[in-house]
Amino acid sequence: MGEFDPWVWRARSLEKAGGVGVTRIRLGPFVTGIGMLLLALGCGQNDYAGLLPCEGVGEIEAHCGFTNPEDLVMAPGGRELIVSEMGVFMRDTPGELSVFDLDTQSRKPLRVEWDSPAEDWGEAGCARPEPALFSPHGIDLERRPDGRHALFVVNHGGRESVEVFELGGEAGAWVLSWRGCARPPGTPMLNDVTAFPGGGFGVTHMWEKEASALSLALAFVFDLDTGWVWLWDPETGFSKLPNSDATAPNGIASTPDGLFLFVNHYVANRTVRVDRRTGEVVGEVEVQQPDNVTVDEDGQLWIAGHHHFVADTTCAEIEGACPLPFSVVRADGESMEGEVVFRHEGAPMGFATVALAVGDRLFMGSATGDRMISIALPSSRNATGATGG
Repeated sequence: MGEFDPWVWRARSLEKAGGVGVTRIRLGPFVTGIGMLLLALGCGQNDYAGLLPCEGVGEIEAHCGFTNPEDLVMAPGGRELIVSEMGVFMRDTPGELSVFDLDTQSRKPLRVEWDSPAEDWGEAGCARPEPALFSPHGIDLERRPDGRHALFVVNHGGRESVEVFELGGEAGAWVLSWRGCARPPGTPMLNDVTAFPGGGFGVTHMWEKEASALSLALAFVFDLDTGWVWLWDPETGFSKLPNSDATAPNGIASTPDGLFLFVNHYVANRTVRVDRRTGEVVGEVEVQQPDNVTVDEDGQLWIAGHHHFVADTTCAEIEGACPLPFSVVRADGESMEGEVVFRHEGAPMGFATVALAVGDRLFMGSATGDRMISIALPSSRNATGATGG
């Protein structure tokens, strides 16, 4: 018998024409909701203690000197990574952006010039954020039609916004220049952003920022929608992606032409492929607690997912890195057929929030801790169910 998955129970249904159907009874919202409820009541668990040393384990290499390297994108030229070092989640503490040099295996700060822009790539009238409060989360990089590169950054510092920067300079000496911003209406808790050709973007609205932990727990238990996907266009501004309501939408990515989106439904344990023009879900792959999703040059998705009880307090109580279990699913961006290619728990790092394929290696970052890890690009290991077309 295979390993029991408490998040998705599959029951054989009545035989249908063309084969045996499968009924999926999703326990994820219930289990996550109970965890949130316990978290709201101050309950939790911790099976770890002390410090996780920053050193490799087996095939896993550790890359240290960061603070919560939650999201990653490749810099132009392919020899460096841009790293979003976020503050403490839900506390909006300041963070920063940095660069990881793949040749020297070293971290460098990424300088930001905050002066008023000579040209505006964002929403008219969107004022510069307070630099001292800047708190990055999800990031994405897009080459503009004029050949310049725009970095889109979700910011929690002092407000919920998407900041737009020009990435200038050259390899080894990159500089960011603030070029504007856009702020969705209401009081959203934003998470991740994906850039479109032409200067637009999509961003996930997880839930209302003023929502209490208790109200979110109840929403998760009863599978109530808490958020959606915002689309922003330089000409028309913000619009809600049709049919995108979900419980805590998390990571987001898109095809190079921007016509299809990949959205992670953290509580529903799935990544969906969505037609940006209509909002229609045209495929999905099951992923346990999917956080961020990235797309490689071959159109393959790399999705980092979590395997822990949501009320677990381990990450807040251990030094160095969070050891909680996670997996990485690789899926075909067209068919959405996917498979688990890596699972890990413990040293040197758990709780991966992003997986990025870089050459012959896979780099993973985390929203908690002082390090990233990398492994040789995985081959097929364990299959996971998928649907779609």
